[in-house]
Amino acid sequence: MLLEATFHSFDPDGASRGQSDGQTVLSWGVLPGERARLRRLRRRGRDWLCLPEEILTPAQGRIPPREDHYLSCSPWQVFDYPLQVHWKQKLLGELFPTCPEVTFYRAPQLWHYRNKMEFSFTEQHGRPVLAFHERWNPLGKMALPEGCALGRSALNRAAQAVAARLANRGVTAAQLKSLIVRCNRTEDTVVGAIYVTEPAFPAEDIHGPELAGLAVIFSDPRSPASVTTRELARFGTTLLRESVAGLPLEYDVGSFFQVYPEMFDCAVEELQRRLGSAGRVVELYSGVGSIGLVLCRWARQVVAIESDAHAVELARHNAEALEAGNFLAVAGRAELAAEAYLAEADAVVLDPPRSGLHPHVVAALLRHGPPLILYLSCHPPRQARDVNLLAPAYRVAAVVGFDFYPQTPHTESLVVLERAR
Repeated sequence: MLLEATFHSFDPDGASRGQSDGQTVLSWGVLPGERARLRRLRRRGRDWLCLPEEILTPAQGRIPPREDHYLSCSPWQVFDYPLQVHWKQKLLGELFPTCPEVTFYRAPQLWHYRNKMEFSFTEQHGRPVLAFHERWNPLGKMALPEGCALGRSALNRAAQAVAARLANRGVTAAQLKSLIVRCNRTEDTVVGAIYVTEPAFPAEDIHGPELAGLAVIFSDPRSPASVTTRELARFGTTLLRESVAGLPLEYDVGSFFQVYPEMFDCAVEELQRRLGSAGRVVELYSGVGSIGLVLCRWARQVVAIESDAHAVELARHNAEALEAGNFLAVAGRAELAAEAYLAEADAVVLDPPRSGLHPHVVAALLRHGPPLILYLSCHPPRQARDVNLLAPAYRVAAVVGFDFYPQTPHTESLVVLERAR
């Protein structure tokens, strides 16, 4: 069913919000100030979720999308880049109204910037091909004959080669969940992991020359998520070597690592500038040490707490290679380990998943009151929720946005919190 709506703003996640006959509608691919004819999909609460069929009144700043599948990967690619920056900075300012100014770092490269891509699969002419899920329709998929323009060129070439090899072996899309490919910034090393739905999946001959290494992983088909049930095979090495603010680090294909290394350099340098020279720094959700090991150059000690055991191993390996004797990697969940380390912290660095801080972490921060908190987040609305919970004891001294994700509504943000007097 089609409807018409006039749009006036964005919701916190970046979908455009409009009105149609007194009802609120949300749609991707539409700008505030536009009127559009929309395909109505389903309700979310009282709102209708829609997708555009026709833009009836285009707004200034609209440009043609570069890709047919743009709604699946980067629905803001219909805005010119200055308009994207304007709205990202504005949305950050609305989330943190007590901060007098939001600083924003623009991206130097707007396409082919991602060092990680995750592809699904669909079937065409009886052969598996790369795909993305359709926006607001997890059962629908769009084929990607040329990959995606957000990914670095080496990733698209490698993913297409793997998909062709699978098709030539007679593998069906039903046997496959997803393919992850990652590369370093020079694109001279590409590694991958393929998640399959059968524990007896024939893993031989999938690995080719375009990949330095490939992991084949059985993932229980009862869950839609690509999580490891059992590793079936591993070919070559799946470790990548990358530099962060000039420091060489290693991480695995399954590790958490930022997708835009050039922008991550900006964020780490900003963290260091805001930290200055500190005594004891506690970092929660520390991964393979990509932040803490840089901060070791200025801090007396960095205690890095991470729940993923393999990431802790890699962090210790990186620290040893860098001879960072003042870096301590601790294996443990942040909400359980924080209490033991926050009491003597001069500063705390936070980089949690999109879900934000665990309530026990918030409680521990309020209880111990470290003088400085540097909170980096890929989901500013959840970050704003956590900052509001910390508001009785902390004031927002600065908000800095980083465009880690051009062409999308997503923003990386750093909030600097100082203990209130």
